[in-house]
Amino acid sequence: MSEINIKRNIAFTTGSQAITMVAAFVVNWYLARFLGPELRGQYVYLFTLNSVLWLLLDLGVSKSIMVSMQRDKADPRALYSMSLVFFALSFLVSYLVFRFFPLWRLGLESYSRTTIFALSLYIAMFQLHNRQKVISIGANRIVDYSLLLTLPTVLFLLVILPMFWVFPASKRMEGAYLLNVGVMFLITLFFDRRIYRQISFKFIWDIPLIKRSYAMGFKAFLSEYLAIMMTRVDVLLLKHFGSFEDLGVYMLAINFIDIINVTGNMIGVVLLNKFAALNNDKESLEILRRVFALMIIFNTICILGMALLGHFVIPLLYTNAYIGAYKAFMYLVPAIFGLTLGSLFNTFLWSKGFPIFTIIAPAITSLLKVIVASLLIPLYGFYGAALSSSLVYPLWFIMLLAWYFTAHKEQKFKDLLVRKEDLQGVITMLLQLRSKAGTKA
Repeated sequence: MSEINIKRNIAFTTGSQAITMVAAFVVNWYLARFLGPELRGQYVYLFTLNSVLWLLLDLGVSKSIMVSMQRDKADPRALYSMSLVFFALSFLVSYLVFRFFPLWRLGLESYSRTTIFALSLYIAMFQLHNRQKVISIGANRIVDYSLLLTLPTVLFLLVILPMFWVFPASKRMEGAYLLNVGVMFLITLFFDRRIYRQISFKFIWDIPLIKRSYAMGFKAFLSEYLAIMMTRVDVLLLKHFGSFEDLGVYMLAINFIDIINVTGNMIGVVLLNKFAALNNDKESLEILRRVFALMIIFNTICILGMALLGHFVIPLLYTNAYIGAYKAFMYLVPAIFGLTLGSLFNTFLWSKGFPIFTIIAPAITSLLKVIVASLLIPLYGFYGAALSSSLVYPLWFIMLLAWYFTAHKEQKFKDLLVRKEDLQGVITMLLQLRSKAGTKA
């Protein structure tokens, strides 16, 4: 396995994510404008359920695979064999649950059986797709990892623009979702064949490795699942107390946040791969501090852009029906910093063996968010949901920091504080990347 080059990997990852963000922005604009708030609310609710349910079936193995490859030098053929078997099981379980569980309890009573079947397939595929990404980054195949990041959104963009108008007006939400699932199916199948060739695949059923993967991943699952619930419980409560129309407007603001946070998460995956190969916390914190500087600059640029332009651009691009998303986004500013920096620091803690506090912290903040959101949403609608996030996410980040530096007294909090030279270094790196891109062009 080649040596991990963190600068190269982050450059590839952020470049791919930039392309993905542009494509996601266009897709979200297109669907928001032409579906309208209510149908778009129905559309995004399916993806909200996926984000909650695929992790429940994965049980953290998508995180433990990377540690197994880096530290235990596990055979990727055995890891992929396990992934294929559990893909089939996940599809069967999700289909049976949706087939026999009362759909109204999940908020799915208004969807067709075809859409429910597609949701079952998508949940299982999304799990396999994530394991394909982890195996690629774990093997330091950064190009494949970058393609797995980018292709689902870019290809969906290319097909939805002309195909949207082929569907009857009453079926455009369902048609858009089925098309998204079809694109994911083709990409997952393509990389399945590619991984087969790269690792000279043969089926290996390694029971001890499976047990280790699930034992190691379970703590990661609890930590990540509770973190996801922390970020999605307001959406579920808004659906409960409000309407699909409220959800459609609020999710536009959340989409802007997700685009920012996904960048941090993608950098976090690269860092987890690097941190898993390091046993030096001081060196890891120095790397993390520089990445914090990068994220702070990125967050600030995005927030200023929205503050200056959002009030005019949102009605222009999405119609006046979505103007509430601008104010909701501004209420979410503290949440942006808490979520992105907290996610990066949580990734650092995961690399240390998924300590139990990475489960306790999101459990506490998720419970707090349920309480606060339940009080604020009935009073202020989606603005209340935004306020609950801006209270909870920074608190989560502060709790993680307090626990780590209390439990590891040999490390100093000041080593994580971003310095002037870090900001200058990030700016220099970005200018160098821009210069290189201009030279190649």
